Amino acid sequence: MRWRPEILFHACAIGIAGYGAGAHAQSAPLLHEIERQGEFLEQSPADDGEADGGVDIAPLPFSDPAFGTGGGAIVSLNSGPEGGPRSWVTDLGAVFTSSDAWAIGLSHRMSLGDDRLRLTAKAGYADARIDYYGIGADEGDGRQPVALRSKDFSATADAQMRFFDHGLLSHVHAGPRLRYLNSRNSPRDFDSPLPEPLLASSDSDIVSAGLAFAFQTRDDPFAPTRGVDVTGNWMFGLKGLGSDYSHRKMEILSTAYFTLDEGSVLAVRKTACAISGDAPFYDLCLFGEHGDLRGYEIGRYRDGASWSLHLELRQHLSGRLGGVAFVGAGGIADSSGDIWKHSHVLSSAGFGMRYRMSDRNRANLRADLAFGQDGPAFYLGIGEAF
Repeated sequence: MRWRPEILFHACAIGIAGYGAGAHAQSAPLLHEIERQGEFLEQSPADDGEADGGVDIAPLPFSDPAFGTGGGAIVSLNSGPEGGPRSWVTDLGAVFTSSDAWAIGLSHRMSLGDDRLRLTAKAGYADARIDYYGIGADEGDGRQPVALRSKDFSATADAQMRFFDHGLLSHVHAGPRLRYLNSRNSPRDFDSPLPEPLLASSDSDIVSAGLAFAFQTRDDPFAPTRGVDVTGNWMFGLKGLGSDYSHRKMEILSTAYFTLDEGSVLAVRKTACAISGDAPFYDLCLFGEHGDLRGYEIGRYRDGASWSLHLELRQHLSGRLGGVAFVGAGGIADSSGDIWKHSHVLSSAGFGMRYRMSDRNRANLRADLAFGQDGPAFYLGIGEAF
């Protein structure tokens, strides 16, 4: 067993599967950080092309304006058949924050057939203190929030297949996803009743199935200098399997990386989200959910559709140090049909520092200061925001 305060791995691309992708409740970022650190501990193939095994333990620093500052730890077991191109990885992690929020997550990732088939199963539980402002731009701009305690259990299972061995399509993995989410929400002030829109979804389940895909040509999972990373999913609620909702949700996340000169990279990020049908408040499109529009509390702006465009300049400074500067804009709307003409547009900008944690790969400790319309927000974590 090895205690590794530095990051010692090279993660394989596992598609879009993850806690954050599977659990769209507002507490999802806590579980997503556990998943991200687990990928960091995934080991590279050895020099002979075979994946090695072992148990690693690593710290998990965390700071986000919605949840406060804190940290945790993760235990990662690397295993798998001899001669395999990737380790089979089982992770167990937990994180705690200054707002009395906490989360625990368990995952298993494996690849078969020379990485033709990637299987992922994940489950997590989060107990968070969140603010509910309402649905729509006007609510996010002006409403006094309702203080909620949100308890969410989520589980996802993915089977991603590569259907082509040559050409551009050999970079595509796609396949079915199953998702379960139970969300329980109650007022933190027990003398205050839940607002009417929250009553129906105060204790509810989502059971959904759909398709997820990933198209990835980036040259490195955690410090890419060129290539693209496009992931997406289209999920359908299944009342026949016990879901309280039958809405449909589509998300697409796209990032392109360009080398400007030695040590300088431009990342261009675009995202889109759309909901069809009657969705609970916690599964709507949450502005800034995927780390692209830093500077806004996740969940303050939520609606039936959202979009964002973000530019980030990444510059190596000296030794293990680097810096970033970023600017972005995005919007929310009632539906995908209104997204271009009736979006409520928001913008953010900021800067940050990076510290390379290990010589074995280029994954960084991330510290960012972002400025939205309500002032500064601080972020801390492992790896780039996107």
